Amino acid sequence: MRHLPDVSLVDVDDAVMESLLALAKRDASPDEVAPPLGGPGWKPERTAWFRSYHRAAAEGLDGKAGEKSWAILSGADLAGSIRLRRVEPGYGVAGPQDGAVAETGIWLGRSFRSRGIGSAALLLVLAEARRAGLARVVARTLAGNGAAQHLLASAGGHLQPQADGTVLAVVEL
Repeated sequence: MRHLPDVSLVDVDDAVMESLLALAKRDASPDEVAPPLGGPGWKPERTAWFRSYHRAAAEGLDGKAGEKSWAILSGADLAGSIRLRRVEPGYGVAGPQDGAVAETGIWLGRSFRSRGIGSAALLLVLAEARRAGLARVVARTLAGNGAAQHLLASAGGHLQPQADGTVLAVVEL
């Protein structure tokens, strides 16, 4: 049995959001964290999107955005963020479409990668998905992102290569 680090998920309030933004700016690529708004780097548009996104996601899966984000703590250190967002039952998944589906996504600061933190956070968010009554969780990653594919497969994800060069992982809950 593998050892997972001490990881927890915390709600993103304004103070946590500002700490996440500071972490993202110093320890992650902007494209890993936010859409490419305003050009490369942390332009004002990207920073505004980041804040707006986390404020909307604070309402949770049943809120207007249909999304929930958490900050990931590794011990007492802020390590990144993970989310769940409701999606349509089909969402690229072959086979029966019974039950509610959410997509997950994660980013970690570079200094927190390859330490098991992402695996532990994903297991916690899958537990949140079960509590919310979801039937499955999906995630997309690039075909060349072997680390993400390994993370998703180790959490029970069935990997499905897509024609657009991505890989869809499906975790049945």
